[in-house]
Amino acid sequence: MSRHQVLIVDDEPDMRWMLRGLFEDEGFAVDEAGDGDEALRHIEQQQPDVVLSDMRMPRMQGIELLQRLRHDRPELPVILLSAVEDLATAVDAIKEGAFDYQAKPFDATRLLLSVRRAAEQSALRREVQQLRSARPGASADFGPSPKAQEIRRTIELVAPQTTLSVLITGESGTGKEVVARTVHALSPLADGPFVAVDCGALPENLLESQLFGHEKGAFTGADRARPGLFVMADGGTLFLDELGNLPLSLQAKLLRALQERAVVPVGGSRPVPFKARLVCATNSELAEAVRSGQFRVDLYHRIAEFTLVLPPLRARREDVVHFARLFLAEANLEMGRQVRGFTGEAERALLQRPWPGNLRELRNAVRRMVLLGGAAELDTPDLQWHDDDALAPARPGGLDGLPLAERLQKASDQLEAQILRSTLATCNGNKAAAARALGIDYTTMHRKLKRHGL
Repeated sequence: MSRHQVLIVDDEPDMRWMLRGLFEDEGFAVDEAGDGDEALRHIEQQQPDVVLSDMRMPRMQGIELLQRLRHDRPELPVILLSAVEDLATAVDAIKEGAFDYQAKPFDATRLLLSVRRAAEQSALRREVQQLRSARPGASADFGPSPKAQEIRRTIELVAPQTTLSVLITGESGTGKEVVARTVHALSPLADGPFVAVDCGALPENLLESQLFGHEKGAFTGADRARPGLFVMADGGTLFLDELGNLPLSLQAKLLRALQERAVVPVGGSRPVPFKARLVCATNSELAEAVRSGQFRVDLYHRIAEFTLVLPPLRARREDVVHFARLFLAEANLEMGRQVRGFTGEAERALLQRPWPGNLRELRNAVRRMVLLGGAAELDTPDLQWHDDDALAPARPGGLDGLPLAERLQKASDQLEAQILRSTLATCNGNKAAAARALGIDYTTMHRKLKRHGL
């Protein structure tokens, strides 16, 4: 891991020498500039993670350097130092977008903590931008934990073996599609298409047409022939998510397509060949579905030539704070915010939460915190979990002043959302299984989940 780089800007050589020693002793790479103009020239050539600048300098004051950098390099954090302990100056600096302001003589521990947090945020921002500009999946971050690194090594082993079908299993939100995209990006098929379909999001008749295509006039509304996703994925990877929701009738047709490497469109009779790698994912227990007769054993062995099991976030807690910081940098970038990070208490609170929704829940929680938080750092009062109200019993006091009919409707909506969430949790996130448990059809289930934002 490369060292964080800090640029020290001060017109006093003795101060630069003292600060250099302080930060080099803590493992930072340090560069120096004697004034604001020199700092700007240096930043054009280098990429420091943080700028630590004196406030009072000849030619260009620290506040002017801050303004220039906020315009030209808004992602680069700037910390200002001043020999004058002036509250008004500090307020102005923060308003102008300074990451922090500290007075001389400074507290070394506090200054180190501030610079370290600024550098970490800057490095994470750069990582987010690099991940976005790279080929999707190729630079995916799986976290620093041993389990996450083992996942990465396993993907690197299986990705080049394009004749192997891969089955990815894990709870909802553990990153199964990210893994599928990484398998594709690290394979010889990376230049081909990556085609994804959620087998639980469409009714059976539409899913069959989506997968295998249809001929003109095959059903009402089929005004022209369309190729299916198997054919569209030719030369690349077809990713079937939520495979456990695939009806038995389509399981038979999928097995035949995989055996013959060709599909027959709906309403057609002529097979259409394809050459694509199959990657499947499920958060349900397929082995149990095979034993109960809900999933074909021959299809299971066909798609599970290699199985990747993704552990839940609660089983790799070393990754929680890492991803929280990464999601924070991503949210800062997208929302134009300058949240520095999490306090130590907030990070400990993040570690204590079980995160039943895994990385997806963590990402959503961090984005809400960044949007709603008013402080420069997120602390424990900012950690308000989105599901607290949805899971708690309805509170009649919140409906005061409403007519009876409206109160009943709102209470009914709250109860319905609570039942849906509880049933989904019992079924390990399997929407089809939850629909069966509630005695409703899948389309109704999908509509209700969407209405409640679940």
